[in-house]
Amino acid sequence: MCMQLMTEKVEKISGRVGLRMNAGKCRIMVSNNWEDSTVITAEGTNVEVVEDFSYLGSYLSRTGNCDKECMIRIRKAASVFGRLVNIWKSKNISLSVKIRLYESLVISTLLFGAESWPLSVTQINEKIEAAHHMF
Repeated sequence: MCMQLMTEKVEKISGRVGLRMNAGKCRIMVSNNWEDSTVITAEGTNVEVVEDFSYLGSYLSRTGNCDKECMIRIRKAASVFGRLVNIWKSKNISLSVKIRLYESLVISTLLFGAESWPLSVTQINEKIEAAHHMF
């Protein structure tokens, strides 16, 4: 089924229950093997074709490359680490508590969504090591 026909069908069926597509927020990301070059419209507006986009806080790429997503996660984790500078400098907080905070806040931010990254264990370890050096 052609992408335009599917889009029209979604618009039609969703309209029956009072929903409508927001054409301004619609994007199309095609995989490497998609051959159709037809312009897709929603609500009479051309839908933008993109190479990558953010969906539910994660970046998706047409090629499946996750480098941008990894860099974003590293920056977010570095930001969390930086906001906790007073805790890291505090002499009143034990090392074990600092380690638990680091693991629960910084590492969890870094690895959010990592299970979907198309990387080997070695590549993930390299990216985590690079992130540790940024902190």
